Amino acid sequence: MKWRWTALIVYLIICSFDFIIVPTWIGLHRPNMLAFIEILNTVDDPKIQFELMHKLTGQHSPFTLSGGGLFHLAFGALLTGSSLGLNKNK
Repeated sequence: MKWRWTALIVYLIICSFDFIIVPTWIGLHRPNMLAFIEILNTVDDPKIQFELMHKLTGQHSPFTLSGGGLFHLAFGALLTGSSLGLNKNK
């Protein structure tokens, strides 16, 4: 019975890291724009400039949403199935 609570807590921790903690950390630790542009102006290759600009302006994409959100569907099925099957154990 305790595995249900463990699965729920693990799911909540993963979601809080993926949607709250990691985006906040990335937003707070962005490079200084003026210093970054000075470095960008010293590079001649346009592909490298593009990658540097992507680093400066890129957004965090949640890891659990890659693959069409299959992670959330699987955990939802696991937690829903375990809660609906609770009456069978009594």
